[in-house]
Amino acid sequence: MNEEELSNINADIRLMLNIYKTYEVDWMGDEIKDLSCLTRHHIIKKEEGGENGISNYALLTELSHHIMNYIEENDYDSYMALNNLFLELNRSVAPPTIEYYEKVRAIVKRVKKNIKNERRGRGRR
Repeated sequence: MNEEELSNINADIRLMLNIYKTYEVDWMGDEIKDLSCLTRHHIIKKEEGGENGISNYALLTELSHHIMNYIEENDYDSYMALNNLFLELNRSVAPPTIEYYEKVRAIVKRVKKNIKNERRGRGRR
């Protein structure tokens, strides 16, 4: 990533990239192919009192952001668990660790299992 690429993205995203060093994968582990695909996910929604600012943002690709919206609609407990991980990462003001990404993967894996079970008519487990 060069200075021109960084200068062409939103100032909040640029600051978050510098703090969290997530140049290759976003906060859900999705590969960042192009910095222009990065978005700011409000961890606490504005309508629920969440502020605009990096302490309330998760750095997600457009795909991860869509996945989060899907999870919110279909598995709210997992949505909240992911948001809690995002808040913990924000509070750490440090790059995500391997353990952080393992927790994210476990939640996403559980969501996928729930979706498969629901499609098979088994409901959540």
